[in-house]
Amino acid sequence: MKNILKLFTVADIFLITILLFISGLMLVNMKSDLTTKKVEINYHNELVGTFSLKESLIIDVDKGIQVEIADHKVRMKQSTCLHQYCVQQGWSDRFPIICVPNEVSIVIKSKKEEMLITR
Repeated sequence: MKNILKLFTVADIFLITILLFISGLMLVNMKSDLTTKKVEINYHNELVGTFSLKESLIIDVDKGIQVEIADHKVRMKQSTCLHQYCVQQGWSDRFPIICVPNEVSIVIKSKKEEMLITR
Protein backbone atom coordinates (compact mmCIF):
# COMPACT_ATOMS: atom_id res chain seq x y z
CA MET A 1 0.00 0.00 0.00
CA LYS A 2 2.86 2.40 0.76
CA ASN A 3 4.35 1.75 -2.68
CA ILE A 4 1.10 2.82 -4.31
CA LEU A 5 0.92 6.01 -2.24
CA LYS A 6 4.47 6.91 -3.35
CA LEU A 7 3.30 6.87 -6.99
CA PHE A 8 0.61 9.52 -6.42
CA THR A 9 0.98 13.12 -5.34
CA VAL A 10 -1.58 14.95 -3.22
CA ALA A 11 -2.93 16.60 -6.39
CA ASP A 12 -3.42 13.17 -8.03
CA ILE A 13 -5.39 11.87 -5.06
CA PHE A 14 -7.47 15.06 -4.96
CA LEU A 15 -8.25 14.76 -8.70
CA ILE A 16 -9.22 11.08 -8.39
CA THR A 17 -11.51 11.90 -5.45
CA ILE A 18 -13.22 14.70 -7.38
CA LEU A 19 -13.73 12.47 -10.44
CA LEU A 20 -15.21 9.67 -8.35
CA PHE A 21 -17.57 12.15 -6.66
CA ILE A 22 -18.75 13.56 -10.01
CA SER A 23 -19.25 10.02 -11.38
CA GLY A 24 -21.38 9.15 -8.37
CA LEU A 25 -23.54 12.23 -8.86
CA MET A 26 -24.05 11.38 -12.52
CA LEU A 27 -25.13 7.83 -11.66
CA VAL A 28 -27.65 9.08 -9.11
CA ASN A 29 -28.97 11.61 -11.63
CA MET A 30 -29.35 8.96 -14.34
CA LYS A 31 -31.12 6.59 -11.93
CA SER A 32 -33.63 9.25 -10.87
CA ASP A 33 -34.18 10.25 -14.50
CA LEU A 34 -35.31 6.71 -15.36
CA THR A 35 -38.20 6.92 -12.94
CA THR A 36 -39.64 10.09 -14.48
CA LYS A 37 -39.51 9.07 -18.15
CA LYS A 38 -42.67 8.75 -20.21
CA VAL A 39 -43.28 6.99 -23.51
CA GLU A 40 -45.32 8.86 -26.09
CA ILE A 41 -46.74 6.77 -28.96
CA ASN A 42 -48.02 8.45 -32.12
CA TYR A 43 -49.81 6.74 -35.01
CA HIS A 44 -50.53 8.70 -38.21
CA ASN A 45 -49.57 11.92 -36.37
CA GLU A 46 -52.18 11.30 -33.67
CA LEU A 47 -51.31 10.59 -30.06
CA VAL A 48 -52.19 7.02 -29.11
CA GLY A 49 -51.17 7.53 -25.51
CA THR A 50 -48.57 8.51 -22.97
CA PHE A 51 -47.30 5.76 -20.68
CA SER A 52 -44.79 5.55 -17.85
CA LEU A 53 -41.63 3.48 -18.28
CA LYS A 54 -42.40 2.03 -14.83
CA GLU A 55 -45.34 0.12 -16.29
CA SER A 56 -45.16 -3.33 -17.88
CA LEU A 57 -47.70 -3.57 -20.66
CA ILE A 58 -48.33 -4.29 -24.33
CA ILE A 59 -50.11 -1.64 -26.39
CA ASP A 60 -52.01 -2.59 -29.55
CA VAL A 61 -51.54 0.42 -31.82
CA ASP A 62 -53.34 -1.14 -34.79
CA LYS A 63 -53.94 -4.62 -36.16
CA GLY A 64 -50.52 -6.29 -36.26
CA ILE A 65 -48.68 -3.37 -34.61
CA GLN A 66 -47.72 -3.80 -30.96
CA VAL A 67 -45.51 -1.81 -28.60
CA GLU A 68 -44.16 -3.37 -25.38
CA ILE A 69 -43.00 -1.59 -22.24
CA ALA A 70 -41.08 -3.59 -19.62
CA ASP A 71 -38.12 -3.12 -17.25
CA HIS A 72 -37.96 0.66 -17.85
CA LYS A 73 -37.52 0.11 -21.62
CA VAL A 74 -39.72 0.12 -24.70
CA ARG A 75 -39.68 -1.74 -28.01
CA MET A 76 -41.73 -2.30 -31.12
CA LYS A 77 -42.86 -5.87 -30.48
CA GLN A 78 -44.69 -6.48 -33.74
CA SER A 79 -45.15 -4.58 -36.97
CA THR A 80 -46.71 -5.10 -40.38
CA CYS A 81 -43.97 -3.32 -42.34
CA LEU A 82 -41.85 -5.19 -44.88
CA HIS A 83 -38.29 -4.97 -43.50
CA GLN A 84 -39.10 -4.89 -39.76
CA TYR A 85 -36.32 -2.36 -38.99
CA CYS A 86 -38.36 -0.96 -36.12
CA VAL A 87 -38.71 -4.41 -34.55
CA GLN A 88 -35.03 -5.20 -35.11
CA GLN A 89 -34.02 -2.01 -33.30
CA GLY A 90 -34.88 -3.76 -30.03
CA TRP A 91 -35.26 -2.21 -26.60
CA SER A 92 -34.66 1.47 -25.95
CA ASP A 93 -34.77 3.70 -22.90
CA ARG A 94 -33.47 6.90 -24.52
CA PHE A 95 -33.71 6.93 -28.31
CA PRO A 96 -36.92 7.13 -30.34
CA ILE A 97 -38.21 4.20 -32.37
CA ILE A 98 -39.71 5.09 -35.73
CA CYS A 99 -41.64 2.89 -38.18
CA VAL A 100 -41.86 4.98 -41.35
CA PRO A 101 -44.10 2.66 -43.45
CA ASN A 102 -46.74 2.46 -40.68
CA GLU A 103 -46.20 6.05 -39.49
CA VAL A 104 -45.60 4.99 -35.88
CA SER A 105 -43.26 6.94 -33.61
CA ILE A 106 -42.28 6.05 -30.07
CA VAL A 107 -40.64 8.94 -28.26
CA ILE A 108 -39.21 8.81 -24.76
CA LYS A 109 -39.49 12.03 -22.79
CA SER A 110 -38.34 13.02 -19.34
CA LYS A 111 -39.65 15.70 -17.00
CA LYS A 112 -36.41 17.65 -17.41
CA GLU A 113 -36.94 17.90 -21.16
CA GLU A 114 -40.53 19.04 -20.66
CA MET A 115 -39.38 21.72 -18.24
CA LEU A 116 -36.78 22.96 -20.72
CA ILE A 117 -39.29 23.03 -23.59
CA THR A 118 -42.02 24.84 -21.68
CA ARG A 119 -39.82 27.58 -20.26
